[in-house]
Amino acid sequence: MIKENNLKKSLNPLADRVEKRTKEIAIKSEKLANKGLDTLQDFIFKLLEVRPRDYKPREFRQKDSGDEG
Repeated sequence: MIKENNLKKSLNPLADRVEKRTKEIAIKSEKLANKGLDTLQDFIFKLLEVRPRDYKPREFRQKDSGDEG
């Protein structure tokens, strides 16, 4: 009953519905973006917790085109 009264009072009910739907989509989008950023932040922190192995550079020898063996 209250919604019907609000729609009757509105001068442009279609614009009101579009505005309401736009706000709903914006809220859902914001929640989705925040969840994605939280997931990315957790992933980065987990990467920072992992200690890399000691890096020992190897001596690389480039093979010449005529060098076989």
